[in-house]
Parts: sequence; C-alpha cells; structure tokens
Amino acid sequence: MVRNIRSLLKAASVGVRESGSCIVVQKIADKSYCSQNVFDYRLLFVKRHQKLKAWPGALTFPGGVIDKEESERVANFRQITNIDKLSASPPSEIENVYRKTALRELKEETEFPLDIDIATLIPWSVWQTPLQLPRRFNTTFFMIFVGLQEFNLKPCEGEIESLHWLSPAELLNDSSVNLAPVTVADVAKFSPHLTYDQLVDFSKRRYHDYQTQQCMPIVIKLKDGTIGINPADSFYFEALELQLKDTTQMVRIDSTIEEHSANQTVLCREVLASQDGKRNLITNTLWDGHTVSNSQYHCKIMFK
Repeated sequence: MVRNIRSLLKAASVGVRESGSCIVVQKIADKSYCSQNVFDYRLLFVKRHQKLKAWPGALTFPGGVIDKEESERVANFRQITNIDKLSASPPSEIENVYRKTALRELKEETEFPLDIDIATLIPWSVWQTPLQLPRRFNTTFFMIFVGLQEFNLKPCEGEIESLHWLSPAELLNDSSVNLAPVTVADVAKFSPHLTYDQLVDFSKRRYHDYQTQQCMPIVIKLKDGTIGINPADSFYFEALELQLKDTTQMVRIDSTIEEHSANQTVLCREVLASQDGKRNLITNTLWDGHTVSNSQYHCKIMFK
C-alpha cells in the first residue's frame, strides 16, 4: 500500500480552488450568557444564500476564493514545493495571499471594519473538499480575536442572508441549522477551551508547535450511516486510495459504523449521518494539535 501522503494529496488536488476564511472570536462580558452557553466567547457565522451553488443555506465562517491571478501563483508554488503545511515561521508572501483573501471576504460579506494586521491572523485549519463533490476548495481558516469589541455588521445582499454570533454549544446543539462537515469539525475543536483567554493562548501555542496540516476527509458509506475519515485516522490512507479509484462516488464498505471503528487502532472520524440519528466525532488521538471530544451534536450536516 502506498503511504506517501504528499503524492496522494497532490493527485487529489487537481481542479481545487484555493480560498481563505476567517473565524472571528468575540469575548462575552455578560455572565448570564456565559453560564447558559458554557463558553465566554462566541463566533461569527454567515448564512449563505439559498441560490448559491456551494453550501446553499448553510451557516459557515466568512470566506471566499483567492483572485485568479493570485490563485495561479499559489498553485504554482504548491506544485514546486509540494507543501501540505503552512509554515510556522513569519508569514511568507504566498501565505499572506490567504490572509488577505480571508480579510477581503470578511469585509465583503459582513462589512467588518478592517483595522487588522494580517500578521496577527492565526491559522487554525486547512480543509480540502472531499473528492466526489463537484465544487472543490482548499481553504485555510484563520483565527481573529477581537476581545470585547462590538460591531455594526451587515450581510452582503444577494450572497449572505443573515449574520449570527453563536457560541460553539449554541451552534452544535441547534437542530435547525445546516452546517458543512468541516464547520462542525472545526467548531468541535473549541470544546476543550471554555474561556476566551484559554482559546487565545492555545491557538498561538498549537500553531507554533504543530503548524497546520491540510485535511481532506474521505466520505464513506457504511451499512448504517455515513462517516468522514480524517488524516489522523489509521484507515485514512487506505480510504484515500479507494477514493482515488473512483472520484465521482462515495467509498462504500460493508460494515456498520461500530464494526468499522472497532477494527481501527487510531480513530479520527466524523459521523455525518446514521440510522439512529446520532452525529458525533469519534476520536482517540491528538488531531493536528487539537484534542477533540467524542460528544454528540444535534445540528444538521450537509455532505452531498
């Protein structure tokens, strides 16, 4: 079995559009809000317009694709260096393209005031859309910490329906919202960090110690549900090879979710849909420097 993650990811990256996104974190001073929602901070989400081709009606973090000229330069850089990580050193010219894109889209989608030094944006994750989906992106997500500042924001007409400030608990426990799998996974990573100050400290240390590894989930159809396999999972390389044999369809395996998980030594997977209605992360390992809980969530997940 081929175990070269770089060559496999390179083969899977044809036709992918490079993009950047912002995770804006606001500290909350209202103690009653904090006691009800466990966390003393909340995150900025945009609800995408129903007419959009990618993730219509979903709650996502603000973001968008890199300009065509810049995208070609980034793609050439990736081809030459074969990178799958962002450097932990001071931001390079190429890395700053992602930061500028993330901030530009934040401004366009929310009218966010852009008095932000791009060097202060902290990479949180890099997600690539699963192979079988028709529109694919390689998105770098950046953390922006704004403290107690309040903002008068406005959704971009025709593209964004509404704006929402939500704590991780509010989002994952709301059965009325639709989320992309990567949004669920990224928000679940906040679960160990209940306070704003803890999250700021962790974000800086994690990026310094682990950098940020590209993650392309492999979506697998099982007997009783659908799961997404992430790179830290011991089945990932096999799943990726299976997916590359037919990039238009989900991988199908004749096992239940429980049976398949029991046969793996290292677990880092997301239950996207199941017959019993449960949706959760299943993990027993450190994931890109993150410790993620196995708790269930109630939001709706879009993966088609």
